[in-house]
Amino acid sequence: MLLMKERVTISVQPEALEEARAAVEAGREPNLSAAVEKALVRQKRHQAMREYVELWEEEFGPIKEETRAWARRELERAWGEISSSTRGR
Repeated sequence: MLLMKERVTISVQPEALEEARAAVEAGREPNLSAAVEKALVRQKRHQAMREYVELWEEEFGPIKEETRAWARRELERAWGEISSSTRGR
């Protein structure tokens, strides 16, 4: 499946691009566009998770901090496995 992309021009403070440029230089991302896109997708995913947690807590009450810490570790592990398995594509 061919994914359509849209070309845009943006202005960003140089400090904000340091991590993206470092990822390209280290070979973790193929180019700056891919690194920026990945960050935007990550931000969207995090927002969706925050909204889900808010809905959960509205219905079932606050989530314990130890449960939150466990969930963070598991998500980091899972996303780390996914990103390492998709490297080089």
